[in-house]
Amino acid sequence: MCGKQSLAAARPVEKRSGSSCLRRRSLRDAADESSRSLRSLLWFTMRSFLTVTVLTLCILSRSAMAQCDDSARDEHGLLPFLGRVSSECLGGDGPVTVEPVYYGEVFTNARGGITTNGATQYEGLLDLAMTVELDKTQLPLPGRFFLLAQNTHGRGLTEDFIGDTQVLSNIDSGDNIMQVSEYWWEFGLLGDDVTLRLGKQDVNSEFLLVEMAEDFIQSSFGLSPSSAGLPTYPDPSMAAVLLSQLTDQTRLKLGIWDGLASGGSWGFSDNDVILLIGELEHKYSLDGGRLPGIFELGLAYNSDGIVDGEQFPSEWGYYLQWQQLVFRERPCDPADSQGLGIFALYLPRFGGGPVTASPLEVIEESAAAGFVYRGLLPGRDEDVIGAGIAWTQLNLGGTNRETVVETFYKAQVTDTVSVQPDIQYIASPSGIYDDALTVGLRFTVTP
Repeated sequence: MCGKQSLAAARPVEKRSGSSCLRRRSLRDAADESSRSLRSLLWFTMRSFLTVTVLTLCILSRSAMAQCDDSARDEHGLLPFLGRVSSECLGGDGPVTVEPVYYGEVFTNARGGITTNGATQYEGLLDLAMTVELDKTQLPLPGRFFLLAQNTHGRGLTEDFIGDTQVLSNIDSGDNIMQVSEYWWEFGLLGDDVTLRLGKQDVNSEFLLVEMAEDFIQSSFGLSPSSAGLPTYPDPSMAAVLLSQLTDQTRLKLGIWDGLASGGSWGFSDNDVILLIGELEHKYSLDGGRLPGIFELGLAYNSDGIVDGEQFPSEWGYYLQWQQLVFRERPCDPADSQGLGIFALYLPRFGGGPVTASPLEVIEESAAAGFVYRGLLPGRDEDVIGAGIAWTQLNLGGTNRETVVETFYKAQVTDTVSVQPDIQYIASPSGIYDDALTVGLRFTVTP
């Protein structure tokens, strides 16, 4: 959607003297220029502060590694590559934890879409995460420092074979990447009831997040297509996030991001577009506390700016999310995770339209819902089965809508390896292609 039309543009033109028009135009231009200058100054100050803070933490985290006793290190230097480090220095009670995760998948487009010729592709994602608990080091800093490096390889089906808007796989990065996707410093305030996080980060790590749907492969169950253009995978950006625990059940989350940075950069863009987002999360329970649920309401605002030489309009958006456990196999055991859960999310049009990075306003609104059951089969307590439907209203012509139905079964083969067959039926990809049927298999290795 385009930015809000000015009221002056909607009214009949009044007859005014030339000097009066020029004088009013000059005053208006001066006010606009002053506003832009103030916003640029504030954003420059924030960028400078975040850059200095994060670079300092990078240096200090390296110093923290050097503090470890050499005798506590892995003599072959393999631990950082083999999983969660558990030596005396790295992991366990030590300050540094390294966690690699590998996702690999093979998908084929069996029918419909753009083409089925050569439509079997492999795609992989390697995550390397490092956390430094600063309280456990000799550094005079509170909290923790986090760094995430990512690499993708192979090719997904969306762009060349299906043409879907919602994106078949949540690890599809478009072009392959090798980058530091996140690096931030987090610390508590006011007795840890408030947490401040500074640095390059993914908006989807705290906002627009439905944890119950995390095992779905279809992107829309993790982040709605109506939020296209937000600083999330594969393009996180520099931000400041405030997390406040208002009560035991209610949490308020606020964030400000560089609106349109590239994930391959250090988190800053060359434009002055700013994203503001807030989310109110409320936890509750049914059946005497045996069936927990979460309801979330979010608001977002993208400021206007110039992107690639084109004017980018300001836009508002809001969203609703809900997840609820409806059946638990052992209801009296609060640690039991086996049972049936349902979820739903909705991003309608609001104000200037849904938050999107495209002035073409491809996406009008979207919604998704589904269920997951953990431990359905006897003796398979960690396996997950799920099914869901995701829908989006488009502005691309044709049917102007796209609907995806996904079903999967995730089998936990060992403590570190899972295998997940997945089927997706995509009705009217982007509103203009024939219905597509995809079949795939994902495996995850978490050493």
